[in-house]
Amino acid sequence: MKLEEPAAAYTVNQTVDPLVARAEALVREFKECFWFRHPDAKVRNRDDVPLVIKHLREYGDKRAWRAAQELRKCL
Repeated sequence: MKLEEPAAAYTVNQTVDPLVARAEALVREFKECFWFRHPDAKVRNRDDVPLVIKHLREYGDKRAWRAAQELRKCL
């Protein structure tokens, strides 16, 4: 039995969902709305987007609220 098998070459599709990328950009733009997040935390997937929307609405100004509204339309 051979213990060291060569690793298969896997291609990882790292395309980022545009909705997730937009949510991540809004988290960086409106940092005051996300005081609870670690600075290096990322929006991982679409499941995180409702939390972004919620905090933009609760802690943000009018611009943040409008950004949340636009993000919500994309869901």
